[in-house]
Amino acid sequence: MALYRASEYGHSRLKGRKILAIALVVVIAAALSGVSFWHHKPQTAPVAATHQNRESVTHPATARDAPTEVSGKYLFSGTVVLARDVERYAAGNYSQPFSGMSTLGTYDAHIGVLECPVTNNPDSFENEVQNLIFNCKPAWVSTLKNYFPILNLSSDHLNDQSSQGIANTFKVLQQTGIQTVGTYDPSSLSDDCKAVILPVRVQSSSGKTTSASMPVAMCSYNYKWLFSPKPGQLESIKKWSKVMPVIALFNHGPEYQLTADSQTTAIAHKMIDYGADFVIGNGTHWAGNTEVYKGKLIVYSMGNFIFDQLDYKGRIALNLSVTMTIAYNQNVAKWMGSSDRCMAQAEACLTMAQQEQLAKITPQYRFDVVGSYGGDGRVATKANAQQQADIEKIANWPATQQQLGE
Repeated sequence: MALYRASEYGHSRLKGRKILAIALVVVIAAALSGVSFWHHKPQTAPVAATHQNRESVTHPATARDAPTEVSGKYLFSGTVVLARDVERYAAGNYSQPFSGMSTLGTYDAHIGVLECPVTNNPDSFENEVQNLIFNCKPAWVSTLKNYFPILNLSSDHLNDQSSQGIANTFKVLQQTGIQTVGTYDPSSLSDDCKAVILPVRVQSSSGKTTSASMPVAMCSYNYKWLFSPKPGQLESIKKWSKVMPVIALFNHGPEYQLTADSQTTAIAHKMIDYGADFVIGNGTHWAGNTEVYKGKLIVYSMGNFIFDQLDYKGRIALNLSVTMTIAYNQNVAKWMGSSDRCMAQAEACLTMAQQEQLAKITPQYRFDVVGSYGGDGRVATKANAQQQADIEKIANWPATQQQLGE
């Protein structure tokens, strides 16, 4: 019995040791498991942190796509007359006179001076040549829009087909969607100054570019032959320049002169005095001089861009390249957002901007002279080196550039 108990006790002790050993193993295993748990637990923290980092990267990426600058590049060209020999050489190909424009570079918009009324009136080549009466057929207009979506109509030849011809010109161009500014008679104040919607590019901090549009004011006057400034005309610039950037344009004489006379200079200076950002003149049929007045550019004449002139000075033309840049902010965004509502008619845009209390934007401009050569029997294309040099000499462009700080 005692032996039995002794063996039973021994067996119990052995059994107890086994249980203790097993427990110890369990504890150790648990401990090791715990060590492993705590060892791996921090691994989840970097994963979470990485996710948070990705979240934080996502938001700055959006910030990096935020708009920073609005810009546009435009080419202002001189006289366009789609009649006489221009029409004859085109022979029904309405794209032919414009086929060399791609050589001048890439721009967001081209602005030209249309120096002919648009009518279906019958007119002979001989009458146009002998009596200097122009008429551009409406068949040109849809193609014209592709190359010149904005036209300056301040021209003495706009009246060549009478007042009815002027009215028809406005009607046809507007129906086609071409924006216009100016007219034959500068006493028509509603046509002198208008908001023109310019295509622009919005640049983001990531380098992404999107398309948009921006209203600016253009004021244009015909002061050639019959007309000179009357009270209240040029003063319109002052009204617009308080609210919007103003590009001033005018048609003037005398013809075939390389340097503006004192009367023409006085008009251009007054435009600057009233707040124009820069001034571009035309009407002499030759490229003319340039100057800087109160830190602002004046180009007195661009010459003939698409016309059938025969002489060398009538064939070379000054085209002004204008690069406009504006620092982006919420006010600029509102201006761009107003484009659809900002009709380029009379004072609609001016009134709207005043009602919405939009602050005036202040663009920076960079100017370049791009020469072209065309004339009778020639499609206007980029000037060669000698022609470009001649144009820049006439325009005294190097000195003007230096004064502009470019």
